[in-house]
Amino acid sequence: MKGKVFFVLLFLMMNSYIGSAQQSMSDYSYIQVPETFEFLKGKDQHQVNSLTKFLFNKYGFNAYFENELPNVRKCDGLYAVVEGQPGFIYTRITVIVKDCNGVELFRSQEGKSKFKEYKKAYHQAVRRAFESFEELGVQQKEINLDDSSSTATTKNSEPVSEEITNTTSKEIVAAKGNMPTAKFSSYTYQGSSFLLRKTAAGYTLSQEVTGADELVLVGKLTMLKDGVQYTDSMGSMHEAFFDSDKNLSIKLPAGTKKFVLVKN
Repeated sequence: MKGKVFFVLLFLMMNSYIGSAQQSMSDYSYIQVPETFEFLKGKDQHQVNSLTKFLFNKYGFNAYFENELPNVRKCDGLYAVVEGQPGFIYTRITVIVKDCNGVELFRSQEGKSKFKEYKKAYHQAVRRAFESFEELGVQQKEINLDDSSSTATTKNSEPVSEEITNTTSKEIVAAKGNMPTAKFSSYTYQGSSFLLRKTAAGYTLSQEVTGADELVLVGKLTMLKDGVQYTDSMGSMHEAFFDSDKNLSIKLPAGTKKFVLVKN
C-alpha cells in the first residue's frame, strides 16, 4: 500500500514539475544557445551547437546564437547549457535551461549514444536528451525588442540582395514581405522536418534525417530580380515562392512541393 502511495505522489510531482516548466519557459521570449560548448574544442564543432539550436526551435522555443540576437532585454530570455561527456562505451549529453540569474529551470534526461564516430554520437545523444522537451509543449511568445535603445537595427538582420532592394516591381516587393526574417525557420513536408537558414544571398534548406541523426542540405534559395530560384543538391534549378503565411512552394516537374512553416 505504501508503495502505491509513493508512486502516485511521484506521478503527481512529475506532472506538476512538467506543467510548471512548460508555463515558466513559455513566459520567456527567446533562448540563447552558445556557439561553443565547454566539452568541445571549437565553435560549433560537429555541428552540435547548430543541432541544439534547431531542436530548441522545433520544440517551441525562439532560439538564437548570441551574435544573432535582436535588441532584447537580457532577462526576457533563457540560456541553454549543454553538458557533454564522451566515454569509452557511451557518449552522454544533458541539456539545461537557466534564467538570466543562473537559476536552473529545467534539466533534460541524459541522452546516450554508443556510436564511436564523434559527430554521430553527439547528434544522437543530443536528440535523445531533447526527447524530454517534446512532452513539455513549450510555446514561447513573440520576442520583445528593447525600446530603451535608440537603435532599431537587429544583430541577426542581413543585407537583402541589391537586385531586390533596387527593384520597383510591386510583385517582388510583395514577395519580399512574405519571406521569413528569422535566422532559422522550421518547416514540414509530408511528415518530415526541414530547417530553412537565412543567408546573405537567400536561404539554405536542410532536412532533419532522424535515422542519420543529422541535418542534410537539400538545396538553396536565391533571391533574384524576378522571383525566387531554388537549386537542389544536384544543381537543378526550379522556380519557388513564399505565400502570405510564409509557406514555401517549389515548382518541380513532378508537381509543386509545399513546405509548411512551423509556427511557435
